Amino acid sequence: MLIHLLIFLAGLTVLTLGADQFLRGASDLARRFGVKEFVIGMLLIGFGTSAPELTVNLAAAFHGRYDLAIGNVVGSNVANVGLILGISALIAPLAVQMRLVKVEAPILIAASVGLWLLCADGELSRLDGLILLAGFAGVIALVATDMRLEPSNVQDVLAESVPEHSDFSPGKTVMRTLGGLIGLVLGAELMVEGAVAMARIWGMSELMIGLTVVAIGTSLPELASSGMAAWRGQVDIALGNVLGSCLFNIFLILGINSTVHPLPVGRTVVTTELPIMIGFAVAMVPIMLRNKRISRRSGSLLLLAYVGYLLWQINFGLAAET
Repeated sequence: MLIHLLIFLAGLTVLTLGADQFLRGASDLARRFGVKEFVIGMLLIGFGTSAPELTVNLAAAFHGRYDLAIGNVVGSNVANVGLILGISALIAPLAVQMRLVKVEAPILIAASVGLWLLCADGELSRLDGLILLAGFAGVIALVATDMRLEPSNVQDVLAESVPEHSDFSPGKTVMRTLGGLIGLVLGAELMVEGAVAMARIWGMSELMIGLTVVAIGTSLPELASSGMAAWRGQVDIALGNVLGSCLFNIFLILGINSTVHPLPVGRTVVTTELPIMIGFAVAMVPIMLRNKRISRRSGSLLLLAYVGYLLWQINFGLAAET
């Protein structure tokens, strides 16, 4: 048991370090091609912190661990709202712009319901994957248009989220990016191997281990970036990170996964897990609308809801196996 846990933790460490180096290298490359700082920041908010989920899911699907792949996305989205948004609000109350309530939050709810409908037949097919990727392209186009209309102070905040420019030569920058990508792949492989082994020892299904342990592990980059943004008072970064990551998980990660290989979807996912994910997304709206801020009290409620969800998943998973 200890060996498998160490393998999982080693994979998580390599995955996190690989993601950091990959993002730093990619940021430097984007600068060299003349991409504006705030545009780089906008992309890093969503894709950057979702890179661990993407690589873990691709590794899981490659090895035929489809339940773990589905569970990771669903569990990560629940963790984004309950765990990450909850902790961020506890660190500092989050003022909410109406754009988030009128645009991003409804898109997330629609995407979650759409995913549920696509999964209703028990499979995410290649056609479903292409639909999700088309949705991703639409979201990127909408966000890019929206960001051009943002005031300069918001663009400056986004630019501040970009890693500092390094003095590396172009060749070293490319090597840094490739090295980070290799770290992502290697870390994902170790995490999947350790997670599957722990699931067997604990008597839990791969779906349950994906919904809990793996989802929390791959959500740590979002927790770090959102928590730090809340501490610095960068509310747009904290909230945008949560909503952006959820949308990337649904559209990009599952879109790529199911396009590469159709993903079987278990009945429990359709009847229980996806409705819970939708419920967390819907719950954000009244919380955001109340005084146009997410208070520490609301943050504590979100965090308690996530802890309850986590305990229920563990008890449900163990009971189902006995």
